Amino acid sequence: MIKALFFDVDGTLVSYRTKFLSDGLLADLAALRERGIKTFLSTGRALQDLERTGMLRGARFDGYVTINGQFCCDGDGVPFRDRPIDLENMRGAYQVMRANPGISALLEGNGESWLTQINGRVRELYEFLHTEPYPACPLEELLSGRVYQFVPFVTPEEERPFLDAMPNCIHTRWHPMGLDIMPGDGGKDVGVQAAMARYGLARDEIMAFGDGENDMPMLRLAGTAVAMGNAGAPVKELADYVTAGVDEGGVSQALRHFGLLPPG
Repeated sequence: MIKALFFDVDGTLVSYRTKFLSDGLLADLAALRERGIKTFLSTGRALQDLERTGMLRGARFDGYVTINGQFCCDGDGVPFRDRPIDLENMRGAYQVMRANPGISALLEGNGESWLTQINGRVRELYEFLHTEPYPACPLEELLSGRVYQFVPFVTPEEERPFLDAMPNCIHTRWHPMGLDIMPGDGGKDVGVQAAMARYGLARDEIMAFGDGENDMPMLRLAGTAVAMGNAGAPVKELADYVTAGVDEGGVSQALRHFGLLPPG
């Protein structure tokens, strides 16, 4: 029996085209909670991203797995996982950034985010993310001890120096010019496991929805994995069910396919 659902945000709950949660999905999420099914976000974004954009239109969730599992809290904001990147690895990132002054990066914290600089690549990526760029900060902010996810805006050909300088970290890519780097014991699957422990959930009681590379560990963990129709082939190969794309109401379709909501 499915007791909890974990949703990616961009490309799953929210379309890159419309930029906001749809009316139908807003109603479906409320209906799930009325039926006693817990709902969670599991996103690479930080809570401040969701607040700044308003993309969720006031939808409430039982818990939040954010920053790819590095900061997790319940619906009231009480944390049950809190894991910034260790200072040794951030020193490595700092040295690479100093040696490559043309590269910009996002520093994601709990409650605050900063950019090391704003340039053309940053503007392009933030247009894609339908989010206003964060303020620029001194490079020394990398050494503040408050960075939960380090996001250099680099292509695959440019990423190697960062990966070599941060050996105790793992990484995932969400865009040809966007790389998420997080602690080695991180990832959406780790955040979901923390939520399972917090709420007493078993694997066969959870369903996860996603479309991107960073969703793959979560989909492997879930008892039931749903890939969006707009997902890439590797994501779809992990899925128990491939639903329609985000712009075709894929989440709502899957909820009814599995009988979690009555036919619309």
